[in-house]
Order: sequence, then structure tokens, then C-alpha cells
Amino acid sequence: MLEPSAPVPAASLAEGLAKLCGALVLSTEHQQIKRLLDEARRIRLSDRAVSTVDRIVDAAPWTIEHSLDAIAHPDGRPIWIEFDDAPRRRDGLDHAGRPVDRMGYLVAPSPADDNAVVLVVAWRLESGTIHHAYSVVHWHRYDLVTHAANARHRYSRIRTEALARMMLLFTVTTPLGLRDIVGEMHQGEDSRLEQAALMDGRLAASGETVFAFGALALLASSPVSAQSDDGFEIVEPNAVRRTILERLADRVARRAAPAFVRRRGPDASSTLALV
Repeated sequence: MLEPSAPVPAASLAEGLAKLCGALVLSTEHQQIKRLLDEARRIRLSDRAVSTVDRIVDAAPWTIEHSLDAIAHPDGRPIWIEFDDAPRRRDGLDHAGRPVDRMGYLVAPSPADDNAVVLVVAWRLESGTIHHAYSVVHWHRYDLVTHAANARHRYSRIRTEALARMMLLFTVTTPLGLRDIVGEMHQGEDSRLEQAALMDGRLAASGETVFAFGALALLASSPVSAQSDDGFEIVEPNAVRRTILERLADRVARRAAPAFVRRRGPDASSTLALV
């Protein structure tokens, strides 16, 4: 479902979304989004980073599933991730029939539980209008930790099955205030139009969550490469060099690349790496 739009695109989607939410003073949820954006660590994925995550989602999503216990988590501070949509765009990939210029994810800890996460999905169309899904996504860190351990040792490495399993790890809800806005927008119309709008919001949020998992895995595996003038940390994919034996093992196992892997250090600790 599309949010009331800002007519002029801002330099960043974060700034545009913050202005939009700040203007909607009667909505508690929009005020919360603005506050979280103001507090957030701001990340911008390079085009190479977007393409890398897209390739992993498409060809080796189980490596994201195996890494869910190590993805970046908003410990005490929200994370805002934005990126150009073009590097992952395919024919027919858009919102409501209109091409998307930029995507953004607000990943915030729940006020009730620091280990619970809320995801808000936003986007800017090529026309410059800014929108966000009326529904939000929820997951719990401990659920991801348990699932990742099981996935590494028990579950299949079949693309469709890995994607389906990850879709079961989160829930989607429509906050009451945002639901009321949808109702007001469709007041006096057929109730089925309101229900369709609410479903659009759920699909817009849930449809981005696996890619958001991949982006958070990339953030955990690749250090920040630069700082932009507008306060964003720039993330580039940082693939580790594989030894000859590791490359041979990859060929034998037909391991997809790029992919996320666990690497064990000399102290027996495990870290997430991109290969």
C-alpha cells in the first residue's frame, strides 16, 4: 500500500522519509518512524553490494539461512539501510506498476524486547514520490539463532525450500494507526478495496524481508569501506581470499558464488564471511 507522497525527492531516501513522517503529525506510528530514523546508523549499499546480495538470494539463499545467527542486529540503535534498486531490477519488478528508484529498510529493536526486531520497508519511485508499506515485519533474534543452527546441519540446500523456510521466520502486522489511515483513504468505498490495500501493504513488507536478511548478513561480513558527506557508511562486498584447497573443495561441492560461509578463527570462534 502506498503512503502519501512527498513531491520532491530528497538527497537520500532517509531524509525524504523523515520529512514525510514528520509532516504526518496526527499519526503516532509516523512519529515513531521519524524518531527512529533520526537515531539510526545509516548504511548505503554500493551497486556491487546490491548485486551481490541479489545473486545470493537468487542462487544460494541457504547460505543466508545458515548465517541468520550472525547477521547485523540493531543493538541499542536502529539501522537504516538504503540502496539503488536498479542493480537488482528485473523485468516486472516494481511497485504498483511504477519503477522504483531507491529502497530502504529501517531495522529497529522492539521497545518491549531488545532481541525482537521490527522492519519498516520504504521506497522512492523514479517519479520522486516516497512511500512505505503500511505493514511492518517482526522477528526474534533467538528464533534466527535456533533456525540457523538447524539449517546448517539438518535442512536441505534447495533454493525454493530455503526461501520458504525463511518466510516462516517472521510475522507481518498492520499497526492500528496505519490501519486507520487505510480505512480513511477508502472510506465510503467497497470494503474489498480496503482489504486489497491492506494486503498490498503486507506483500510490500514481507516481499523484501529475505533480501533484508541478506543485506544484514553482508553488513556483518563486510566492513564499512567509506563515509559519505551526508553521514552514510558505505558498504562494499568484501569477499575473502580462498586458498587453493578451499577453491578445490568449492568445485567438488559445486558451492555457489557469491555466498556466505562460516570461518573458524585460531581461537575457535566463528565469523561470517563472503566468498
